[in-house]
Amino acid sequence: MHKKYIFHSTSYEKEIFLQKTMLLTNQSIDFKTIEKSSKAQFRSPLSGHFEVEILIAEDDFEKATLLLSK
Repeated sequence: MHKKYIFHSTSYEKEIFLQKTMLLTNQSIDFKTIEKSSKAQFRSPLSGHFEVEILIAEDDFEKATLLLSK
């Protein structure tokens, strides 16, 4: 069965992204991420930008929205 994932948010700061993903993982929320950062960041982290989209499974979307809104 193919799961449907819904866009939740975009993170531009690594620390906030890590906090969100740790919270989702600890609460057994089904999610996936899409890396949108530039390749330049991997060579020189301070010169690039950080951008990752968080998508959450349709079944867990309400629960995740409540957790991340706190």
